[in-house]
Amino acid sequence: AMKRLLLLSIMSCFACCLPATAANPGRNVRALEVEIGAGALFGGEKLDFDKNRMGVSLLAEARYNMASLPLDVGVQVSGSMFHREVQSTRSLKFKSLNVLAVADVNIFRARAISIFAGAGFGYALCGETAPVTFDNSQGEWGGFSTGGEKSGICFVPRVGVELFHRLRVTFDYRLQEKANRHFDVTLGFVIGGGRK
Repeated sequence: AMKRLLLLSIMSCFACCLPATAANPGRNVRALEVEIGAGALFGGEKLDFDKNRMGVSLLAEARYNMASLPLDVGVQVSGSMFHREVQSTRSLKFKSLNVLAVADVNIFRARAISIFAGAGFGYALCGETAPVTFDNSQGEWGGFSTGGEKSGICFVPRVGVELFHRLRVTFDYRLQEKANRHFDVTLGFVIGGGRK
C-alpha cells in the first residue's frame, strides 16, 4: 500500500506540474552537473526477521539540464547495505549495486530552492535474496539460507529538494528484488549546474 501511494503521488506531480513549469522555459542554468551523495536507508519489509537495521547508501549521479524544459536526465551508480536481525543475536547483510537511467521534473524553481519529482530505471545486482530460511542445526555457520546473488531490474520513484544549487535532499524507494527493497534518504553535494 505504501509503495502504491508513493508511486501515485509522484505520477500526480508529473501530471499536474509539468504543463505549468514547461510554460516557463526561461531557465538560465548550466547544462551539466554531477552529484556525490550518501544517505540512510530502511528495509522495506522485515520478511521473517524480527527487525530491520538502518543502513547506508552511496551514490554518484551525472545529469543533463534541458534548457527548454524543466527536465533533467542522467545516469546514477549507487550502492547500499543494511541488516535484518533475528532474535537480537544474528543478523544478515543485504547489499545491492544499482546502475540507473534517471529523470526529474522540476516542479518549482526559485533562486535558492528547487523541488523535483522523478524516477530511475535500470539494473540491480543483489548480494543476498529471497527466500530466506533459518536453521540453527549447524553451530559453525550463521544459520541462514538465502536465494544467493541475483540480478534484475530496478525501478526507483523519488522526490526531493535542491538548496542553493548545491545541496540536494532526495527520498526514494528502491523497487527491486524482494529482500533488497528499501526506502532511502540521501544528502548530495552538486558540482556544476546552478545558474549561469
